[in-house]
Amino acid sequence: MFRRIKGQQQVIDLLQHATEQQRIAQAYLFHGGDGVGKFMTALYFGMALNCLSSSEYRPCGVCASCHKFLSFEHPDFMYLFPTVNLKLSSDGEIKDADAMRQYEAYLKNKIESPWQDFFFSGSTEIRKESISLLIKRLEYSIHEAKYRVVIIENADMMNTQTANAFLKTLEEPPPNTLIILITEKLPQILPTILSRCQPVYFKPLAQSVVQEILFEDFQVDTVLAKSAARISGGNLKTAIRVANDAGYSTRDKAFELLNMAYEKANLEYISQISKHKTSTDALRDLLAYLGIIANDLALIHLAPNEVTNLDKSEFLREVSHHNIPDRIPDYLLALDDFSRKLDGNVNPTLIQLSLFLATCDLLNL
Repeated sequence: MFRRIKGQQQVIDLLQHATEQQRIAQAYLFHGGDGVGKFMTALYFGMALNCLSSSEYRPCGVCASCHKFLSFEHPDFMYLFPTVNLKLSSDGEIKDADAMRQYEAYLKNKIESPWQDFFFSGSTEIRKESISLLIKRLEYSIHEAKYRVVIIENADMMNTQTANAFLKTLEEPPPNTLIILITEKLPQILPTILSRCQPVYFKPLAQSVVQEILFEDFQVDTVLAKSAARISGGNLKTAIRVANDAGYSTRDKAFELLNMAYEKANLEYISQISKHKTSTDALRDLLAYLGIIANDLALIHLAPNEVTNLDKSEFLREVSHHNIPDRIPDYLLALDDFSRKLDGNVNPTLIQLSLFLATCDLLNL
């Protein structure tokens, strides 16, 4: 099953070598951007250590142990992640009914569609009561596994008090216990935690890898897979979101904005954005796709076969003019600026207005 994790061969080689040599670290810290395979690698690593198959290809994904891990039902698999306040009892029972529904929905999403983000209704963190319960469970004997597996996702969301409560266990875990912490924000991990783990870096996925996954695993057509891969920035989750954007897609929105800017349909655009609110993620994807179109505008006369949106070649030739290549660098800088402002919580409507004006400046002489 390790072969399903694409674009992280250096990590897979490291973990397989550790398994073959029986030199498993007491704790690992998987770090890198979102959507690059950290969680699935952690899960498969734990599965490989406990796989019942005699084959050299482990984990097999079909034995009883692997099935239990994949369904999150293995008695020796413990998975912690940021949640709302679950109001846990001393034996781990979730007392709050609404929190219980959200907790179960999160797990269901993680099993069935891990590339989709799940959002709780309130603020989330990894709470001290969850860590205390984990420590208590680690005091019990292993049920049936060769290695007990603990995965703590978004470990940077442990506050200082919670992290300190976990230090002793992290430094001296019980025998045959694998602990894997996962984070996208390495600088926010306490040095005391970091010093007790073996860091493992996951690099952003290459565009070719993302494109291959979209085409082979999600049956996305070639043009859309290529576009989504370029937008993704090495994040498979972003690429899948863009590729699965049904109906009025990011690509459609980008070309519609381009056409309106070309025709100077200012009032129509203002009316549109006032009627239809755009989410932050959707606006961020739109900015990224406009960057792809800008690149196509630069290539359409010089290397027409290199453009991403080949089916839009006629329109791209129509709106492109001789000054476009000189203007594109400034336009790309403007897109980057809008993206930073979006991250800084600037009003999305103001960004959309500025984006339209910048696109008008790009296209019109």
